[in-house]
Amino acid sequence: MNEQQRKKALDSWKGKKNNAQGHFFEGFIKTACAVYKQKGIAYVEKMPEPFMVLEKKDRGIFKGRFIAHAQPDFMGTLSGGRSICFEAKYTSTDKLAQTVLTAEQWDSLEQHWKAGAKAGVCAGIGNVYAFIPWPVWRSMQEIYGRKFMTAEDLEPYRVRFNGACMFLDPLHPDVADWTPTTAAVIEKQLQDLGREVERAVGEAAEIERLETALQTVVGVVTANRLFEIIRREPEEKHAAFLKTTLEAALGGADYSACQTMDDMAEVFARNFVERAWGG
Repeated sequence: MNEQQRKKALDSWKGKKNNAQGHFFEGFIKTACAVYKQKGIAYVEKMPEPFMVLEKKDRGIFKGRFIAHAQPDFMGTLSGGRSICFEAKYTSTDKLAQTVLTAEQWDSLEQHWKAGAKAGVCAGIGNVYAFIPWPVWRSMQEIYGRKFMTAEDLEPYRVRFNGACMFLDPLHPDVADWTPTTAAVIEKQLQDLGREVERAVGEAAEIERLETALQTVVGVVTANRLFEIIRREPEEKHAAFLKTTLEAALGGADYSACQTMDDMAEVFARNFVERAWGG
């Protein structure tokens, strides 16, 4: 067996292993569905995979293949009337990528969640099982800074496992269920954070522009000394100090002898008076 054949055989073995583990995981979830149904907690079903008939044969036999489907793996209703839908994803590696969902699966969970369903991904990483709320899954980049989750990331959303993956029995109930209302609050916080970052980036760019201009007007040595003085002040005042100093320098103010903020204030005040009288 050459290297190419060995790689092909290994890939085939990995694929069969992953499929088998995925079926085992779905079996754990189906067992939980049966328990919840018996106790009247929820009625949740595994959705059949749609297939396409390729060839019809005698005695009701046909040849076909499974096709991609848009609806989630599991759907049902919780006691009280709220609907539930989720995908089941398992990996034996150390991380579960956001991209394991197809565009169709993503859109379906998004729409169900926006309509008020308990939507998410029932995930397994090794022997850690969790129900990841949809707003967490969809916001991995914003929450974790990456588009995958580790077993450690799953911990807040971990569920009880007793031979069945009890997806409605979180070990940490206080963080387990995110409603659209909760998610809207989180989304607003993320948007506010984004605006703060944009504002900080804008301020940094403005400060850089003002510092460059001041170096051009008063010279690098004097400007750097003024920067040192200004940076001793509260950060939120830096841009304002640079702007007024630059305006005064453009108007002829001489800051070359300044050693303190009081010195700079005196130069600015004197220049202001001179310009006012000159006007």
